[in-house]
Parts: sequence; structure tokens; C-alpha cells
Amino acid sequence: MGGYADKLQQRAGDVLAPGEQIVSAVRTMARGQTMGTAVGGVIGGAIAQKQAKKAHEQQTEGSAAANWPAGNAAVGLTPQRLLVFNYTAMGKPKDLVAEFPLDGLQSIELEKKKISANALRFTFTDGSAVEVECAKLEKTADFVQTFQDLRSGRT
Repeated sequence: MGGYADKLQQRAGDVLAPGEQIVSAVRTMARGQTMGTAVGGVIGGAIAQKQAKKAHEQQTEGSAAANWPAGNAAVGLTPQRLLVFNYTAMGKPKDLVAEFPLDGLQSIELEKKKISANALRFTFTDGSAVEVECAKLEKTADFVQTFQDLRSGRT
């Protein structure tokens, strides 16, 4: 553990099972938010909101992906679950807004992009998926590797 996982572990203490620990964590943004921020102002905000709404509407009702919250999220991995918290503008995790059993996730894929953010795609075993953005400074490759290690029993 280390970095943002430590901060999320402190906040998540009341929702973790005895002995459960957050082993990796990243902060995510709704798809399109990076572009909206780059444009800036009212127009940028409108672009970001439109992209986030479009992405959320593409998630099938009743699917696991439909339970993913719109907007920014702090996402933590434990050996049992994927926990999703909202967070403040300063990056401080707030409330648990969604959780998914780890065996309900088929994959987490990283797409490195040339702009200021990378994409993470969470695909669930029911075939639904969510794509979010992460700032380049987030340790997304480590997050994906930790998930793969957990799924294969290497941790």
C-alpha cells in the first residue's frame, strides 16, 4: 500500500470488513472532464457535463455499470471488493457511493492517452462497462497490475 491508498484506507475504515485492506487506489473523473477543463469556463463545464451524461446514459439499466456514480470518484481495491467514494475538490475521499465484488469484475484496462489524462475501463462479468479518466499523475498502471494480481491470486 502507499500513496492515495493510505488516504483512502483511513476514510474507509468504517466500511471495511475486519482485516480488509485497500491495496491500491486511484482518483477518477467522468469521461470528457479533462477536455472540458482544458477548454475552461462555462463552455468547458458544459462540454464536461454533456460527456459525463452521455457516458452515464450508455450504461444499461440493471447492469453492474449502471451502479457506477457519475462524476469524480476515488476507487479503491481490496482483495474482496472494488469500493467507490466521492471526493472533495482537494482530493479528500468522502462517502462510499458504490461497491462491487471483485469477482464481479472481468477486467480493468488502461488506455494511455496523449493528452493530460489516461482512460480506465472497468468491464463487469455481466458484459457492461464503465470508462473513466485519470490524471496522468495517478498510478493507473500499478492499479491495473494490482487488480490482475488479485484476480490471479498472486497477492
